[in-house]
Amino acid sequence: MTLAPSSCTQLTPLPESGATVLRLLAASSPNWPEVALVAARDPALCLLLLASAPLARGELETGLNVILRHRLENLGADLLRAWFLSQPAADQGSQGQQALVVAECALHLALESHYPRPDEAYLGGLWYGLFDIRRTSDAGSPPLAADNPRQHLARLVRNCGFPGTLADALELCGLLDEQVRGAHPLVGILVAARMLAADGWENRINQISSLTGLATSSLVSLRSDVGYIVAGHAAYPPPAPAANALATQGGLPALLQDEPFRAAALHGLIVAAFSDLDVERAGVRLSIGSALLGHCALPIVLVPSDDGRLLPLLKVLPDTAQAWLEELALREDDEASCISLALRSETPTSCFPNANAPGRSMADWHVVRWLGHRGFICLPLQLGPLRAVAIIGQSHEDALDGATRWLMVELLSAATRTILSTQRQHAAFAAREAELHARFREHVRRIAHEATNPLTVIKSRLSLLVQSHADDSSLQDDMGMLNAELDRIDNLLRSAGNLPLESAEAPTCRVVDILHEMRALYAESLFTQRDIQFELRAVSGSPRVAMPASALKQVLLNLMRNASEALQPGSRLSLSYAGQIIADGRSCAELRLIDNGPGLPPERAANLFQSGSSHKGGQHQGMGLSIVREILAKWNASILCRSQSGSGTSFQIFIPLEQSV
Repeated sequence: MTLAPSSCTQLTPLPESGATVLRLLAASSPNWPEVALVAARDPALCLLLLASAPLARGELETGLNVILRHRLENLGADLLRAWFLSQPAADQGSQGQQALVVAECALHLALESHYPRPDEAYLGGLWYGLFDIRRTSDAGSPPLAADNPRQHLARLVRNCGFPGTLADALELCGLLDEQVRGAHPLVGILVAARMLAADGWENRINQISSLTGLATSSLVSLRSDVGYIVAGHAAYPPPAPAANALATQGGLPALLQDEPFRAAALHGLIVAAFSDLDVERAGVRLSIGSALLGHCALPIVLVPSDDGRLLPLLKVLPDTAQAWLEELALREDDEASCISLALRSETPTSCFPNANAPGRSMADWHVVRWLGHRGFICLPLQLGPLRAVAIIGQSHEDALDGATRWLMVELLSAATRTILSTQRQHAAFAAREAELHARFREHVRRIAHEATNPLTVIKSRLSLLVQSHADDSSLQDDMGMLNAELDRIDNLLRSAGNLPLESAEAPTCRVVDILHEMRALYAESLFTQRDIQFELRAVSGSPRVAMPASALKQVLLNLMRNASEALQPGSRLSLSYAGQIIADGRSCAELRLIDNGPGLPPERAANLFQSGSSHKGGQHQGMGLSIVREILAKWNASILCRSQSGSGTSFQIFIPLEQSV
């Protein structure tokens, strides 16, 4: 919830604050912590920033300056400049410094009395006389709400997200000492701070001591410290004559005629504030900018679609109301709706229906209800060839003056142009990406189709061999396994283009079955032909592991190939299923590959599973073991290696069982 329009028109920053902030923003990289310090010393600027984005739960614990800095950075330098340029003149220098004295006194009293939330005490002191200042300095400002200024200030503070203790302390005044002692501690801190900051505080030191429980000597020392602190804080450079000239008494409509250069500067700053932002950051900046420049919550912006419907540009309403708005299906050609009329005529409209009579357009009446205001104002936006309309909930038709409307149109137009441009770029990129993916898939389809021909020839030749040796059972088994591997190659080719497979591979397999297949397929070519002894130790009936057969085959093939290339003739490799083991709290199957070769070089063992240069020479890239680890990690499996020079190398693989995942 943000500040109501009637309250924001009462809040004007101190002239010295504006001059200092504009000077700090002139740097190539704004010093946001310093800007936040200035904001923390200005009653109106501080309240406006906090009201622009209400506090989240626990946010105050991060510190007041951190909160203000975050909001300022989200607003950005350009919108902050634009806001200061749009402010009317105000002469509150002495009152502003007095508010800072009260704030510092309240902060130090809170610290001395161990109050748990000293930032609340500081803000209470800063804001205590906020609307009292405004009434004495600007008799022409719009009236406050029907309640008194203290009640009004308390309501604004609650809307910022502060606890009721701070709101109560700001609302209460004129209490007797015994009432103060019976109230919440923050009430006593603020009453004492006001006394301590006032002229002649020395004459009331005993009363202040009685209210706070602090010794008079401590209070005197505290007041002296506050004097030095405020004197340092108040060392602002005087506003430059140019800055005073910009702070005219007139509003922006008159400014457009009398000061076109200033209007052009504001337009440029607002446009620059939204350049090169993504949709999310533009939305955040627009939300804070709407509260500061337009004194309202983030408006609904509707953009016409190709079929004539009016679609929301950003999510503004709560989820349910947002869904209702989309279900309402507002249309550009709706003759009854003032929203559609504003879009078509490019002229502002408003809707404030009678509570007992919905009016001509039921769609407008629904929108009023969902916004939670008495009505709304429609502002057509300036987007060049594109069109959009903003809906701003308000309490009455004159809530936005001409200056504010001009600023809101500039702000919303700049943000909408950026968001629409970004969305179009994303849509174009997505279309281009989809086209490239389609071309890639078609290319892979052609490759897969062409590769099918030699695979078919190979499978046909294997089939003839099987038929010609029907009585050789060993050959029959070998040919069956080769056919299965050829089918796996075919599936890999197809999956490269994301083509749908006829059947998905099972996510589990039996370890011993895979070990026997690997021996039948690769023992002869990798080991026997090189005079390396290969042993398989596995019993049937092993449990199923939570890894597809193709993944386990790839792991074992990489390890077996590495061993065959590293071992000398006469060496031995043993592949075995060692049974079940608990690893990392899961039941796992343990596989072991043990050789009696020369062992791994120390420099290779130090980075065994990292991809890099291979020690084998030739075209080896050193990728095998890194791929092994990646495959195992994907299926929550793990691998250990032990190696000693001259004593061989062993690998242990732990694969979770099917029921343990």
